[in-house]
Amino acid sequence: MSHSFLAVFLTTMFVATITPGPSMLLALNHGISFGWRRSLATAWGNVAATLLQCLVSFLGLGFILAQAAWVFTAIRWAGAAYLVYLGCRLLFGPVDLVTVDGATQGGAPRRSLFREAFIVTASNPKAVFFFSSLFPQFFADGQLSLGKAAVLCGSTLATTFGCMMLYASAGERIQGLFRRARFRAVFQRGVGATLVGFGAGLALERR
Repeated sequence: MSHSFLAVFLTTMFVATITPGPSMLLALNHGISFGWRRSLATAWGNVAATLLQCLVSFLGLGFILAQAAWVFTAIRWAGAAYLVYLGCRLLFGPVDLVTVDGATQGGAPRRSLFREAFIVTASNPKAVFFFSSLFPQFFADGQLSLGKAAVLCGSTLATTFGCMMLYASAGERIQGLFRRARFRAVFQRGVGATLVGFGAGLALERR
């Protein structure tokens, strides 16, 4: 793989990853609530789920999932339900930017942040299809080797980790705004409504 192909791949992955979505919104929320250091667990949860998705793609299971409509539907509905659940907690819960386990600002166990990020990322089956269609474009000779797979997978994980931490760091930087109760409430309800919207969109989306 040439350096130019790798540059194109990294650019494609960065644009696809940095675009706001449920995982990045979660990283921003965790950065605001817990700071960037504790949000490292959030980023690692995302990386762990992304690694599994990459492996599934390389093993060809993306094609199998594409043929098994019921598997795709089950994963999609589970992911949608979890996003709606998270959103409802923020919409109707106390204004503390709580996590799914109910831990308040500054006190969430890292395993809870890791688990939230892992589930939100893993519950999006479209990522497998995205990787399955993207990775083959960067095999110039049409052959998949362990070295190429490692480069593509490593680059993907590094990009997702970096983007998650960018959002978490941005969240920490605007923590001062959240000393205002009204702003904190509006933001939390907004995040909750957005997550519910993502979940509803995932549930209603047709393949």
